[in-house]
This record gives sequence, C-alpha cells and structure tokens, in this order.
Amino acid sequence: QAPAMEYLKKLQANNVGPSSSTSKLAPKVDKGELLVANGDVQMNFAQAKSMPNLAIWFPAKEGGRPTTFALPYAAGLVDKAPHSENGKKLLDFMLSEGAQREVSAVGGGFPARKDIKATDANAIALAKLIEGVEVFEPDWADIDENLSSYVDAWKSATGS
Repeated sequence: QAPAMEYLKKLQANNVGPSSSTSKLAPKVDKGELLVANGDVQMNFAQAKSMPNLAIWFPAKEGGRPTTFALPYAAGLVDKAPHSENGKKLLDFMLSEGAQREVSAVGGGFPARKDIKATDANAIALAKLIEGVEVFEPDWADIDENLSSYVDAWKSATGS
C-alpha cells in the first residue's frame, strides 16, 4: 500500500480537480487543457466520437502489459419498494439476450453476460481497444473490510 500512496502523492501535485464528474475532464483533454484524465471506457468511447483529440489508453508498468480493472455498474431492487414486480421485469429485460446484444451498439459498453458476443461496429472497436489489456478484478471483500483505512491513507497521501 505504501508505494501506491507515494505514487498518488506525486500525482496530486498535478491535480486540477476536484471535478463533479470525470465526463467533464474529457473535453479538457480534447482541447489540450489537460494531458491526461481518468474516465471509464464506456463514457470515453462515446465522447471520443465527437472529440478528435481524445484517446483511450491503459497504463502499464515498464516492460509490463497495459492493465485496468472492471468497475461494474450495478442495478438492483429496493426491499419493499412500490412496483417491485415492474422493477424485476425491467432488470430481467436488461439482462435478456436481446438487450445484452445491444449494449455495445446502443450504449457503447460491454455486455454483463459472458455468453453474449456482440458483433456490431462498437463491439468490434471495443474489443480492439482492450486487446492485450489485462483486466483484473479487485478483491471486493478486502475493499469492503478495509475501505475506511484505504480512504484515510488516500486522504493523507493526497492532502484531500
């Protein structure tokens, strides 16, 4: 954890934030006001279509593979909420084969289902974008257990 916090401390010296959303950073990169900004692939993929100077890249250690992690979007049902049957129908529809096949075409994202292989132009471009990129899954149980100490360490490192 110490090397990561030291790295974040160095990065903080160049921080132009805070920003209410990473979506507001991409236009700054496109105009050359920022050299680099963080964002998610789905959002930046859509933004890049109208921002010719915006590119998506993945960091890599010297001599290593480009790496990223999947930060999943989530949906769920609220206990005892009104219209829960309609909510369940919506979730069932969103996870249906037909809807999942359109995630890339309509939303520029990746299907949640592993059995769906979309073949539209966006799906092909997204597959090419992450070709050779290592996608690791964080240990969410560890994060859940230690989130407070991780946030405290980040605040200390960055002066936030």
